[in-house]
Amino acid sequence: MLEKLILHNFKSHKSTELNFDNSRLHGIVGKNSAGKTSILQALHSLSMLTNLSFTQIFKNEKSPQFIITMGEKRMSITASGYWQDNFSKKWEFFYSLEEEKIYNYNSSVILNIDGHQENWDQDPRFRNLSKVPQSLKNTIYLKLIASNLAKPAYSDEITPRVEFDGSGLAPTLDFLRDEAPDKFQIIEEMLKKIVPNVKKIGIRRAKVPVIRKRLIEVDGRSISYDETQEMTGQEVVLDMNTGERIPAHAISEGTMLTLGLLTVLMNPTQPNLVLLDDVEQGLHPQAQRQLMKVFKEIIVENPNLQIILSE
Repeated sequence: MLEKLILHNFKSHKSTELNFDNSRLHGIVGKNSAGKTSILQALHSLSMLTNLSFTQIFKNEKSPQFIITMGEKRMSITASGYWQDNFSKKWEFFYSLEEEKIYNYNSSVILNIDGHQENWDQDPRFRNLSKVPQSLKNTIYLKLIASNLAKPAYSDEITPRVEFDGSGLAPTLDFLRDEAPDKFQIIEEMLKKIVPNVKKIGIRRAKVPVIRKRLIEVDGRSISYDETQEMTGQEVVLDMNTGERIPAHAISEGTMLTLGLLTVLMNPTQPNLVLLDDVEQGLHPQAQRQLMKVFKEIIVENPNLQIILSE
């Protein structure tokens, strides 16, 4: 379990320390632009460093010059906690980034388990991933957008999943309905607790435009272009107690966000750490309270799950 996070010169956080109790459900509250999202991004970056290299993660909008506090040359993120295998182990995962000269940065990644230090700077292919704390394995960071959750979608994946922005909900639910019907039923029952007017979750076939990258040869040179194909995908529909069957695009934002969150949390390959950004958007107060109650129920049933959300 994650117990502590320390940020130095990460975006707007000059020096921030957060302590997490053993409830495993934590809310980060504050004004807009207070750096709530940055806290989740820092944790997600750290979790990705367990199996990816520095250059694979910190590029484009995540380049060092954009994440180090303006006017500073050194940034660090430290997370610590414990895991319970046959016995409890303390762990600390540290990452630092320092500007040596303009746009040239030195990085250091250190994993410490019960006082035994592992140098994590080496090529990810040669890291001993069995050493990685459970709390950082299979971390998911989401900022769900209701309109994306509601869109008909198509997936080529053997095991579809809900993406960061909410894309892919319908294929994921379709997969769960066929391959993990017990999980699908739990999602349905929990949704009905939060939105009592819902009777049943349905998925129907729908036409979905899919953009494919194509290559053509012109004078011996390969040129790529986008080609749009119409594929048969899926769309979410909800059967209501009134007898109506409502397609996802006509369902309230709050209901779609709730369904998306439940689908992520009840996935058979369940994450250990779930980071949820702006989780209560579109939810009225009663639904917010009911959603928190459901989160607590899910946590009780899943002892390795920890949820951190910004409000």
